[in-house]
Amino acid sequence: MKISRIAFWSLLLATLVASGCKRADSQGFPAAGQRARQAAHARVVVTSAADAEFSSINGVDADSRGRIYVSDWMRRGVTVLSPDGRMLRRMGRDGSGPGEFRAIRGLQVLAGDTVLAYDPDLARVTLFEPESLRVANTVNLAGQLHGAAPFRVWRASGDTYVALFRSGFAFGSGGAIAERKDSVAVLRAHGTPGATIAHVPARGFLLAGTSIAPNPFGREPLVATDTRGRVQYVWTDSLAVQTYDASGKRVSAFAVPYRAPAVTRADVQGELGAMDDYGRRTFGQVLADSMPGTWPAVRDLLTDDAGRVWIGLAGPRGAAREWAVFTPEGRYLRSVLVPEKVTLRAVRGGKLYGDQANDDGVPSVVVLTLDREV
Repeated sequence: MKISRIAFWSLLLATLVASGCKRADSQGFPAAGQRARQAAHARVVVTSAADAEFSSINGVDADSRGRIYVSDWMRRGVTVLSPDGRMLRRMGRDGSGPGEFRAIRGLQVLAGDTVLAYDPDLARVTLFEPESLRVANTVNLAGQLHGAAPFRVWRASGDTYVALFRSGFAFGSGGAIAERKDSVAVLRAHGTPGATIAHVPARGFLLAGTSIAPNPFGREPLVATDTRGRVQYVWTDSLAVQTYDASGKRVSAFAVPYRAPAVTRADVQGELGAMDDYGRRTFGQVLADSMPGTWPAVRDLLTDDAGRVWIGLAGPRGAAREWAVFTPEGRYLRSVLVPEKVTLRAVRGGKLYGDQANDDGVPSVVVLTLDREV
């Protein structure tokens, strides 16, 4: 039986309220035009120096002094920049010993400026001291894990972590693919499994033969931790946030009615245009054939150092990226418009931190400021 979009949202919101969750403020979520008129605009004020030499940035964060920490998938370490983007030093090197990395996917500045770096190849968390930036501790998760290492790890509080597990592809006879699921789970000290927060369909990918690429219109689970050690979770098909404590118990949630933009043929061409020649040849027909009715509602999820929830809304290329900012209780504050080519990674001390590629695809770290308060 089909139900209308209005009926769907009424049912969802009623379910959230009945389960002790809160709806966003009674005025709801403003229409797109009103959000745009009242939005804060982000402007790049710092770009990293050329000698930092990044190639595939996947994490940026900043400490209380404004020092910037950067993880790059192609580098086996963390690059440290000054607040004005100058190269200061690198932490870590290639290897598997203490302070060494095979890869980094997960970078987080903790309370007190301790820096966390997660290596998925080693299933290991490395903590760096705030002053000396020497290795303070390593946490090996592999011994207690049942199966593959997490795709990414964040520390929630104390010795408790939250992990995102992404399933790989297993091809059976005739090219059939086994069912794939992603999950979000709490890990106690040294990787001991705790509560499961979500077990959902795997992140969407394009598949052509045995070639694989992320589906720009695919849905997926997103995770962030806040300053109170809580876990924020979003399934990108709707603008709804669930909050869990460090034990994995849900403590609150909010949802607002939101209609994601429709996907057009021009959107498909825009996504293909962002691929290289091989990607366009390989996935062009697959992407056209799998075109959904709408974009995902959500593109990305962050929390800032004031505990606010930043939700990146998905949509077509060619315009500034909208981030809707909410209080932890779900009250909409304001939208922030970020230049299209900037990937926002962190919000600290009233500044925005991220990366931006030039016309040749080479990324640099950028710091942005806002023309009005959120």
